[in-house]
Amino acid sequence: MNRILIDTMHLVSILKDDSHFELIQAINDEKITGMVSVVSLTELIKILGKKKENIKRISGTIQQIMSSNLIFEQVNHTIAIRAGELRLKYDIPTADSLIAATGIVENVKHILTDDEHFEATKSLIKPIDLKTAMKLV
Repeated sequence: MNRILIDTMHLVSILKDDSHFELIQAINDEKITGMVSVVSLTELIKILGKKKENIKRISGTIQQIMSSNLIFEQVNHTIAIRAGELRLKYDIPTADSLIAATGIVENVKHILTDDEHFEATKSLIKPIDLKTAMKLV
């Protein structure tokens, strides 16, 4: 089964609109494994907070995403070290370095993202868009 690392921006889309319905269905039907770095939870709270959502609603959103079929990967020392190397070599923001390192350490081949700075890591984890992700199902 293909595994895809899902970047934070796509988590927001999963929660807020129907554009990712087929992806969520494929994950729920276990046709694809959706993985998320726990670092994305930090970014998700920041994004929702900027949209002036109240704490109670943010908490409910986090609970909703945590109870989904997505697999949340913890940051360990191996991932942290790899993230530091990515940050140093490619000048990727720290949070995104941790997200990319999570996928790389876990041997995930693709990251669902629209962030251009992940292009620097394409030989290690390939950035793909939603249309490409659905072709992996």
